[in-house]
Amino acid sequence: MYNPIFSITPELLRLITEATELRSWIGRAVVDVSWLPVLQRETTARLAHSSTAIEGNPLSLPDVQALARGDAVGGTAQSRQEVLNVLAALRWIWSRPLGEEIVSANLLRVHKLLTQKTMPPETTGHYKMNPNRVVDGSGRTVYTPPPPEQSGPLTQELLDWVCSPKSQILHPILMGAVAHHRLVSIHPFSDGNGRVARALGVWVLHTRGFDTHHLLALDDYFEGDRQRYYDKIQQVRDLDEDLTFWMEYVAQGVVETWRQTQQRIQSLRVSRKGVQLLLTPRQEDVLRLLRDKDRQRSSDMEKVFGVTRARVGQILKPLVKAGLVLREGQTRSTTYRLAE
Repeated sequence: MYNPIFSITPELLRLITEATELRSWIGRAVVDVSWLPVLQRETTARLAHSSTAIEGNPLSLPDVQALARGDAVGGTAQSRQEVLNVLAALRWIWSRPLGEEIVSANLLRVHKLLTQKTMPPETTGHYKMNPNRVVDGSGRTVYTPPPPEQSGPLTQELLDWVCSPKSQILHPILMGAVAHHRLVSIHPFSDGNGRVARALGVWVLHTRGFDTHHLLALDDYFEGDRQRYYDKIQQVRDLDEDLTFWMEYVAQGVVETWRQTQQRIQSLRVSRKGVQLLLTPRQEDVLRLLRDKDRQRSSDMEKVFGVTRARVGQILKPLVKAGLVLREGQTRSTTYRLAE
């Protein structure tokens, strides 16, 4: 089994403690939900923008926000599809149950979601068949990953570790940092390795319950200084696979991103005088559905959630009363959407 090498330094411990305290503050602040759908949409768009921008996608954040709303934007079909793919992958990851094991078949599904219509169909959702390499801006090889025949076995070893008791005792930030770096080093796909590795980091934080409201746009931190991101990945290899400094780097990113999230929440709480409402898990599901699908009828939600019309009404009533969801139309033509 894969066994990562790292040390818990005083600095790493300090960062983990601060990140956990910030996460607790944000968790308590979710009681005031007038701002929650707004911030979730912002986070989703920022993740899609930053993860694709790291790989050279030219679309701006406003372009990505428009695509997330379903609006038309400029740019190439390839650049638009890359963003739409990340949005689809994030929605799928966030739909998974908390605590669910991350298995190879689902990781391949994430790769397919991230690369559909941008790579040949025979390569999406499959491990690589040919050798590949990582090059710098001048085309010089900076890293040669393991050969194709090792892609599946090494990835399975990583996922076995992710699901093992050894990893479960680690803080989710540390676990996500290990999974991110190890997968990008295995480089098991012909393309899309960075996007899948960052998505795996998001997935770990979700499944381990560290970002249950999907407000942590950590890829913004990576994209803010791309060269440093690449240098930190390479530093682990230069230090004989010691992940300590990489973990400190990721933990610092979580702290900085949570601080920005905290500041945004504080600004939204001032500008939006919403009611205090403790959301049920099903109400959170409804808000995410309306965030991702825009308008929905009651019958649509019956099918999605497998509940009766009466139950849909019970779920929606507090959200409509609180002004989070707008009800438009009459009788069976009634639709629901998020308030702006």
